[in-house]
Amino acid sequence: MTVPAVTRMGSWVLDRRGQGRGVRITRHPELHAINLSIWRESVCVGTVHLSPVDAAEVVQAITGQLAELARPAPVPPVRAAGRVDELEARIAQLEQQARAPRPAGWRRAVEKLVAVSSVHPFGKPAPPTPTGPIGVVR
Repeated sequence: MTVPAVTRMGSWVLDRRGQGRGVRITRHPELHAINLSIWRESVCVGTVHLSPVDAAEVVQAITGQLAELARPAPVPPVRAAGRVDELEARIAQLEQQARAPRPAGWRRAVEKLVAVSSVHPFGKPAPPTPTGPIGVVR
């Protein structure tokens, strides 16, 4: 942002986001006022004329907001030790399961199909499957 010239009666505060934004504060003794103007690049996009009393209220409001920002963030409450122990045990269990070898996906699918196909649709068990070598008859 190209900052326009400011007289000895004014000052600039640039927006931290950049993009040519800023606020110009100018004292006008002939009006007994302070002028706040909002700028984008070198174009004034809005103004507010404040009496000394109004300007003091703006300063007080800004000071109050700064004081709120300066307060430390609230500390989250500490959870009961029993709950923490329970969560740690669950995490350990999940980590153990993640380390255990699992059969390949196709193997699990075949095992599930075998288990499902061993039950008759009407609740009767399927005939036993032959054990031993099976020959192909043509």
